[in-house]
Amino acid sequence: MNGQDFVAVAVAVLVPLATAFAGVLTLIVQDWRQRKSRADRRRLALEDATRQVAFVTEWWTTRQLLPSTPESLQEAAAVAQGWLNEASARVDAADELPAVQRGRLLLLYRFQKRLAKAIRVGFFAVLGVMTWASYSLVGTVPEGGGDLGAQVVFLVALGVVALLLRSWAVSADSTSPDPVPPA
Repeated sequence: MNGQDFVAVAVAVLVPLATAFAGVLTLIVQDWRQRKSRADRRRLALEDATRQVAFVTEWWTTRQLLPSTPESLQEAAAVAQGWLNEASARVDAADELPAVQRGRLLLLYRFQKRLAKAIRVGFFAVLGVMTWASYSLVGTVPEGGGDLGAQVVFLVALGVVALLLRSWAVSADSTSPDPVPPA
């Protein structure tokens, strides 16, 4: 085994590792974006709740100034309490953390959209071809056969395609609506 063969085997082993590293890095960036959007949702929910509480306060004050019966004031108090409960529920809902899914890197969780499911099948197919190409490359190096450079480029291209398919599947599941079947 000469130096060129050693480099080819090292690259064949490092390409899947680099692909996995890029996938993990993608997950870290996605988690950071989720935390940022969660903080923004919480800020907006608090602002909305503050405006709603101010409205309820002004509405209740105005309602008390109008001539009314004790029963109508009790009904108005119940309405005001309902509005305050809604504001509180919105803030609480903004605080909820999304469930962390196991197997996120390899898309081993349930998808909702058909398109995302189909893309995941393609992702697994590319991973299978990538695994086969890695074993093929490692197997051909000791024999000295085959164009090692082309095989390494093929592996790198497969890694990039796998990452793109993974990203596409995740975004397709979170953004695209399912088509409504005709009635």
